[in-house]
Amino acid sequence: MIDLCSLRKIQTALRRFEETLKEETGLSLNDAMCLCSIRKGLHEPGQLARELELSPSRLSRILDALESHSYITRRLSDGDRRNIIVLLTDDGQKLVETYSNASLTLPEELEFTQKLTGGNA
Repeated sequence: MIDLCSLRKIQTALRRFEETLKEETGLSLNDAMCLCSIRKGLHEPGQLARELELSPSRLSRILDALESHSYITRRLSDGDRRNIIVLLTDDGQKLVETYSNASLTLPEELEFTQKLTGGNA
């Protein structure tokens, strides 16, 4: 039997963490996850949308916001000039390093996620 109340605790903890992240960095959780994915080497919008499980239109709005803050840049792919690639700017790279090393406290209900990834961003 599934304990839906436990899932609610995770959802609430995630919302609380996103509020703290927003206060500390100005980023939503989707913004931060997008920057992390770009840093890990996902540079094509289609790849990012699949990785983050976002619709292309939602990803486009996130990229627009990140670009307006000069955290990313979009340019034509060298390999195929019909495609766009997304890259971190110096400011974007610094921001990812800042929140990766920030003293944000992860709610206890979400600590299991760090064991899944080894705590790596």
